[in-house]
Amino acid sequence: MRIDFILGSPALADRVTGALIDTEERAGKGASDHAPVIVELAD
Repeated sequence: MRIDFILGSPALADRVTGALIDTEERAGKGASDHAPVIVELAD
């Protein structure tokens, strides 16, 4: 399984409040072999 990733600056990294790998996206018909990453950021 390929896991996508997020690139960001140190200032962006300081705002990260959560992250997850969405493996459910791969369950659909014709789905990609990548698993998207979701990042939550503080304002």
